[in-house]
Amino acid sequence: MKRLFSRAVPWTLRADVLLVTLALIGLGFQAIAESTKRLAPQENLQIKMAAATRAVRCFETIRQYRMGTAAATDFENDPEGSGLIGQEYTLTTTDRGVLEAKLTSVNPNFAALFVDYFRELRLRPGDPVAVAMTGSFPALNTAALAAIEEPGLRAVAITSVGASMWGANDPKFSWLDMEKLLNDRGLLHTRSVAASIGGSNDRGRGLSPKGRDLLQGAIERNGVFFIHEPTLDEAVLMRIAIYDREAGERGVRAYVNLGGSSASIGTRIGGTLIEPGVNKKLKPYNWTQRGVLHHYAGRGVPVIHIQQVETIARDNGLPIAPETIPSIGEGRIFHREVYDLRIVVPAFLTFLLLCFGVLRSRHRAAVIVREESAVELRPGTDTSPQRSTG
Repeated sequence: MKRLFSRAVPWTLRADVLLVTLALIGLGFQAIAESTKRLAPQENLQIKMAAATRAVRCFETIRQYRMGTAAATDFENDPEGSGLIGQEYTLTTTDRGVLEAKLTSVNPNFAALFVDYFRELRLRPGDPVAVAMTGSFPALNTAALAAIEEPGLRAVAITSVGASMWGANDPKFSWLDMEKLLNDRGLLHTRSVAASIGGSNDRGRGLSPKGRDLLQGAIERNGVFFIHEPTLDEAVLMRIAIYDREAGERGVRAYVNLGGSSASIGTRIGGTLIEPGVNKKLKPYNWTQRGVLHHYAGRGVPVIHIQQVETIARDNGLPIAPETIPSIGEGRIFHREVYDLRIVVPAFLTFLLLCFGVLRSRHRAAVIVREESAVELRPGTDTSPQRSTG
């Protein structure tokens, strides 16, 4: 070792050895830091677990109720037979849908994500939350209501009963029927205060007369007020009036949009311009059609916009189209990785000092070499060895 660091050894070789040694020390410190890593609970863990548990119980109730039906036995498109994935086409299918998005939504841990959203908005027990639901994502409807009820918030829900492909598009078992089932079993306590056919123009444009009749029948058999205004603008105003009336003196404290109801978001393209998740303020666009969401955002009411489900899942560590329904508590919504800073910080500072020392030594060696080279190259300097005359 002494020979390696003697002046006879080129400084470049010494520097290379130091750098390799430094790298090995750095790897050692990294290993020490990784050994301190552990999972720490996220905020509101108990409420998140309770909301997700309630969502699971709702999912299981719907699955058992639909056991043996055509939708629940299609194990290719609904691997778990959850009953929350509908058929591709029925008389009440209003729009195109993506099966992967529907499978992604069948995850009780979305309830925990909604809890995060509501906590971010600092909602208090009893605060009214306006919820715009559709038949397209029955699992997300369930998760949102579970997350609203668990901490004691109050949901005011209006439903567009029509559903896109793979949603709650069974004419005999719409989202309103699911909602009633869950209320009858005591799992949820929220019922829609009003409903429309949904689909284009909120009046089922594009459906057959038979399809529109089936959706109207679902509204009537569930005893829900039927919104059937002549124009989309009037349907929007009717919904606003109902939300404001039901919210009472406290007023709507947050607005949740689930899916792509034209009365809620205006147009499909307009919906893609709104950031998924929490929006405390909308970006200024020249909206071609304004819905209820735009109205409340204009009042300063925060908006939770749930579209692009796969993007939301990916951003929050939830699986995309899983083959099995995820277990409660999976993902960084519930736990986060943390390190023991009492060990990591001193190790990091020590490594920084070592880096500084190596770089400083390397710089000094380079200066010495340059000075020696300058002496050798100076004119009139005889650097040849002297002969002895004796």
